[in-house]
Order: sequence, then C-alpha cells, then structure tokens
Amino acid sequence: MRMWIWVAALLPAMVYGQPVRQGPAWWESPWWNSPLVQNLELRDAQRKEIRTTVREYRGHLMDLREAVQRADGDLEIALGESTPDQRKANEAIEHLASARAELTRTISQMTLRLRTILTNEQWQELQKRQAERRLELPGGRKGPGGRIGSGPAATQQR
Repeated sequence: MRMWIWVAALLPAMVYGQPVRQGPAWWESPWWNSPLVQNLELRDAQRKEIRTTVREYRGHLMDLREAVQRADGDLEIALGESTPDQRKANEAIEHLASARAELTRTISQMTLRLRTILTNEQWQELQKRQAERRLELPGGRKGPGGRIGSGPAATQQR
C-alpha cells in the first residue's frame, strides 16, 4: 500500500518534471520548414512556390508513408509466426521494398522540384548548412538518411 502511495505521489512529479519539447528537433523537420532556410534570402514568390509544391505532394506522401507502415507490419507478422511461411514472408518483403521504393521516388521527385525553385547559390548555402548541422547531432549521428530531403521526417508537414 505504501508503495502505491509513493508511486501516486511521484508519478506526476516525474511526468511534469520532464522537459517539454517545443515541436520537432531541427533534424526532424523538412528543410523547407527548418531554421536552415532562415536568411537564405528566399523571395516571397519562392516561398509561395515551395508551399504550393509541398501541398501538392502532401496527400500522396502521407498515403505512401502509411503503405510503408502497413507493409512493415505485414512483414513483422509474417516473421513472427512460429513457423514462417516462406512464400508469405517473401511476398511481404517484396511489398515492403516496393512501398519504400515508391516513397523514396516520390520524395526525390518533390525534392528535385523544390531544388528548381532555389537559385544555385541558395541551394549551395542550404547544402553547406545541412552538412554543418549534421555534425552537431547528439552523439555525432547523422540526420535521417544523412542528406537533405531524406528520411520519413522529410515528408512531414507542420
């Protein structure tokens, strides 16, 4: 009984004592929404075109991310069986590989389109900033995919 009283007393303190993160960390944000683009001297027309492009891709990217998650879940189920069915597991593997490939293709196409909105100087400066920021990651880790526009976080829209 005493232990439950201690747990009841300490749990709120532990929960509320945790630092609250205000939004995603910079490496989890798409580059077009991150602090990396501050002072890149983007024109209003460029900002508008970037927002329009991201909006056009958003629904499709969300569907593709969901398809990857479903395919990943199907593979986990196939591998988790006491006696895995080789055919079923291979189908799940192929489905996951295909879903990931389609997501990667679409992210890359969107990134290419976004790249065409920036001037060469803006793009080079963005690349430089991204490389510098990767070095600052906790534990010296690289960000998702280690490059601009990569990783599932790149598809997130805020």
